[in-house]
Amino acid sequence: MIKFFRRIRQKLLEENRFSKYLLYAIGEITLVMIGILLALQVNNWNEARKNSINEQLYLINIRDEVAADSTALHRTWFQNYPKKVNNLHQTKQYITGDYALIDTLAFIDAVGFGGVGSRSTFYGSSRTYQELISTGNLSLISSEKLRQQIVEYFDGKEFVNKYANNIRTPYADYVNSFKYFNSKFPDSINKAEIPRMLKKIKTDEFYGLINQELTYAYSIHRALERNKQEAHQLYDSIQKFLSK
Repeated sequence: MIKFFRRIRQKLLEENRFSKYLLYAIGEITLVMIGILLALQVNNWNEARKNSINEQLYLINIRDEVAADSTALHRTWFQNYPKKVNNLHQTKQYITGDYALIDTLAFIDAVGFGGVGSRSTFYGSSRTYQELISTGNLSLISSEKLRQQIVEYFDGKEFVNKYANNIRTPYADYVNSFKYFNSKFPDSINKAEIPRMLKKIKTDEFYGLINQELTYAYSIHRALERNKQEAHQLYDSIQKFLSK
């Protein structure tokens, strides 16, 4: 093709047909420019298509991680929260003399359950979001509203985790000091140690720890309820975006 155009140029020059040569040269330049523009357009289309595919993959991964986090929190914190709070209040009543022991072993186990979630982490999975941030690919999320929603959700998760670390109590440490945990026999209690255990429970120090643990439970639960609501909203937003 290049040789063909070159022969035409040479022929026009040899015939001293400069005006036609000039028009031909302009036409050739125009064709080259059109070819370049078409190539750029195809390249831009391919790049946009690749970005769209990556955007969908990122959003699918974030959607799945949000769902997994919500499921894990439901199985751990939200299912255990009512029993945890109830057992803490029951222990307070025992200390103040408003609760009579019927099953001592069950009561001591209930005291231990009051520390469930005391050392939990609430951050969950943020692998895809961290990849978006570290690679600068957050801009691939074409919807500004959805992009902002994703940022706010993961910032909220990080806040909850930092907040939990700042207000954790030594409740679990205190319980572990008189009631050790054996994974093979989680409900085992040495009956000879029961009087000592009850004595450790019925102290002003432990009463104060119960109040601290209740404050922790109420505060974290409120924050996690808000996080759960944001998770559902983000999940729905991603689903709607992907369905378009």
